Amino acid sequence: MARTAVDRLFVMALVLAASLLPYAASAEAKELVILNSERWIDTLKGTVKNMSADRAEEIVIVVRFFGEAANQATPHKRKSASRRELGRQTVKLLPLDAGQEAPFEVEIAEQHRTATSFTFEPHAVWRAISRTRSGGR
Repeated sequence: MARTAVDRLFVMALVLAASLLPYAASAEAKELVILNSERWIDTLKGTVKNMSADRAEEIVIVVRFFGEAANQATPHKRKSASRRELGRQTVKLLPLDAGQEAPFEVEIAEQHRTATSFTFEPHAVWRAISRTRSGGR
């Protein structure tokens, strides 16, 4: 019976370790994550977070706008909605330290306002944070 309890604890420890792996990987992967976004008529608003352990500088978010292809068939014949890219816009942000979040806002250009969907591509220059120990050693 004691063996079964030890086995259960071992399995629980493995499950816990496996559940923490994505967080450890994302901290090493130097990534910016869009936490949320919403469209308000002609404006996109959202929040970006630095998931890395390093400082993100020169942050640029590329927004890609998509709409239905010009030769789209009548609405009742929707098999697979083919979409085409209408264009791109960028927004620049101030540097973000590790774990820091920042809001962003993009005014949608006139030629992109018919977009039915959009994607975000965050980019940054990464600076390692120096970690020195106190005590002079």
